[in-house]
Amino acid sequence: MKVFEKVCCAVLFLCACLLLLPQAGEARTPLRLARVPLIVESPYAPQEAGELIEDRLDRALHVPLNGTLHAVEELPTAEVEQALEEARAELRAQGKRPRYRDAMPLVAAKLDADLVVCPVLTDYHEYVFYGGSPFFDDDTISMDSYVALEIDGYDRAEQKNISKRTSRYYRDSYSTQGTAEALAREAVEALVRETKLNERVTRPLREMQAPAAAAPAAD
Repeated sequence: MKVFEKVCCAVLFLCACLLLLPQAGEARTPLRLARVPLIVESPYAPQEAGELIEDRLDRALHVPLNGTLHAVEELPTAEVEQALEEARAELRAQGKRPRYRDAMPLVAAKLDADLVVCPVLTDYHEYVFYGGSPFFDDDTISMDSYVALEIDGYDRAEQKNISKRTSRYYRDSYSTQGTAEALAREAVEALVRETKLNERVTRPLREMQAPAAAAPAAD
């Protein structure tokens, strides 16, 4: 009988939590996320490279149960792109270089955004030499690959620019680990960790959980 009562209590508790979750989501202001689609500056980058980077960012910026909790509001892409264009134009008018990292605080201000994320693929190339390479003997299949990637952004809670850059280079005999795609995977993984995107975008969830964790247990 006691086991049955415990099961019933657990079910009732879960039901109560599910009923309260929408209320908790509506009672607070959601984090306003301004995400710029990947900017590709390299003319040699294939579509697959961009999809790979965007997919990793999708996962980094994913917020569990956001459809119920409404912890994060992702701003319309067109509005974000327009704000970025205006911010860079303002930098030019001031005689400054229109660098993406310098535009991030301006974008945040224009959109009243809490978090701005702007990935830029600045370079991407992969060359395979079937003999006759200037770097290897004629009987060697060699590879020369390079990827440069940056994630520019701004976190209003910290009033901090979170821009980071990285690059990966490979010049050796042919290897799947040396392809530009493999280097791009390494680069985006490194930048996601360094910018702590998931930690920043899930901050509202931790803030929701904090009051419940601090509440005294019932007798």
